[in-house]
Amino acid sequence: MRSHIRAAAIMLSSLLLLAGCKQQWNSNREELQVEGKTITLLNNPEKTSYEKEEMNAIIRLNDVRGMDWLSDDRILVDRENREMKPAHADGGVWYPHNIYIHALSTGTDVPLLPSGENQGFAQASPDKNKIYYKTFSLQSNTGKGHLMDLSSGMTTTFTDEDEITLDNGSWIDNDSILYSTIKGTIHELRTDDGKPRQLYDARTMFPSNLAIFDGSIYYTTLKGSLFAVSSDLKEQSLLLDNAVWMTPSPDKQRLAIVRRIKSGEAELLITDLEGKVLYTVAQDSQIFGIAWSPDGTKLAYAGITSNGTARGVYVADTSTGLSATLALDVKFIADPVRWNPSGDRLMVSSTLPDEQQSRNRFVTYLVRVR
Repeated sequence: MRSHIRAAAIMLSSLLLLAGCKQQWNSNREELQVEGKTITLLNNPEKTSYEKEEMNAIIRLNDVRGMDWLSDDRILVDRENREMKPAHADGGVWYPHNIYIHALSTGTDVPLLPSGENQGFAQASPDKNKIYYKTFSLQSNTGKGHLMDLSSGMTTTFTDEDEITLDNGSWIDNDSILYSTIKGTIHELRTDDGKPRQLYDARTMFPSNLAIFDGSIYYTTLKGSLFAVSSDLKEQSLLLDNAVWMTPSPDKQRLAIVRRIKSGEAELLITDLEGKVLYTVAQDSQIFGIAWSPDGTKLAYAGITSNGTARGVYVADTSTGLSATLALDVKFIADPVRWNPSGDRLMVSSTLPDEQQSRNRFVTYLVRVR
């Protein structure tokens, strides 16, 4: 049974990792050195169906996978810890991946918990005092959930091994995490006691895109059904079919939803909490990585072409639906994009093939948004 679950999880993850963004770089680009960092100013030369374009300052961080922001200057990254003993597999040398705090002003990396275990997929709490992260095997898309208090360094483990997928779960507020197991049960973890409690059994494997508003639970299924469960847990309503991604606005009054409209085509919608469409933001072969800005006025996303490469990364004005194209040349996006606390810079993690190592390596871009 475990092998079937793991195989299904890997297939699900592979679909997510095929997202990305591709644009031509302007040959007249300017590179500046500021405090030891290279900042590149680019003009996007390609006219698209999206109605606005921008020039953006881009900071590139090689060989790290950006995960989240702790402040406008400090970010959580995943990179190899070469102080640890490597493993030898598949003809290569593999060092464990650990979580580091990277300071942009100094370029320094500080490991949070140096370990021989692989750590990653970290999310900071809204107040940036705690992180939710996973430990995992490089051969699996499932792992174990952990909570870390950044001020004390204390860590609590709250799931069994391989109980959750690596992209599962999110912070509800500063003191609680909402997550689901691969078997379909939805849980809340309160950080004051570190003990999860089951809220609901969705009776389907891999419920995802979890959210909760006034006690009502929202989630999607592998088939693309978006459900809302009443606060008394007695009634479940189908809000939308063919929903492959959903994320709520910061004020919890709207939903950003990626919906399949036919084979090989998807659309990005903004709806109310009942699933009623307010307006359509974009259409493309695939749309990935959607993220609301902290004030809810912008929505970032990636458009994907029919061959699986990225068309571009865009930022939509949520009051008009008009989108600006970010001048960023990457082929694949590894994770959903992340806004910094000030809402003027996006974190975009991408993958590049490393032919010498016979594996992909990560590159993280921090892109100025005006």
